[in-house]
Amino acid sequence: MAIRYERDDEHQWNSKEYVDQWITEAKPRDERRVLLLQRLAGFIPHPQDAAIRVLDLGGGYGLVSQQVLERFPKATIVLHDYSEPMFEHARRNLAWAGDRMSYVKADLFDPKWNKVFGEQFDAVVSAIAIHNVRQPARIRGIYHEIFPLVKPGGCFLNYDRMPMSTPALAAQTAGEEPAILENQLRWLREGGFDASDCLWKDMQVAIFGGFRA
Repeated sequence: MAIRYERDDEHQWNSKEYVDQWITEAKPRDERRVLLLQRLAGFIPHPQDAAIRVLDLGGGYGLVSQQVLERFPKATIVLHDYSEPMFEHARRNLAWAGDRMSYVKADLFDPKWNKVFGEQFDAVVSAIAIHNVRQPARIRGIYHEIFPLVKPGGCFLNYDRMPMSTPALAAQTAGEEPAILENQLRWLREGGFDASDCLWKDMQVAIFGGFRA
């Protein structure tokens, strides 16, 4: 949820006071998203009793991780974010999970962000985070960088916002590919995933992902 922008002047993710207020204002909205986040977790292609290892990308204060932990009681999760104040909230919110949780800070604008993780993951998940990067070319790069983190048989699942494909958008983005769903699905395949698909969509939000054979 907390990802640095190219110009990080809209959100002050390194300010504890700002993050505290942001979470207070976001929680009512996020609570309405819980059913969709549960659906996201349900699309992970593993039995619920599997001891899977999951990366929560841009995990913020831990809402997505919580849904994965509850669905997969033997799962361990690495929560990634850019904001230390977000990590403080996540650690408090997920203290009940004990050593099933760990936390890693990395900047998605650095193409080497994926080098900080050791072993591969059975699944990488993300929710309402990657669109904040804003730059379609960088989003495409992130998808390429996610692929080597996913084990064979694993997946990357993303619940996120995206622009609708319209003639007006095409005119505004002449010369570059906009981050519409169709393009994002193709970027995942270009990044190495054997298949990509949209699993749920409502207007400008969708659950979609890439899958390794």
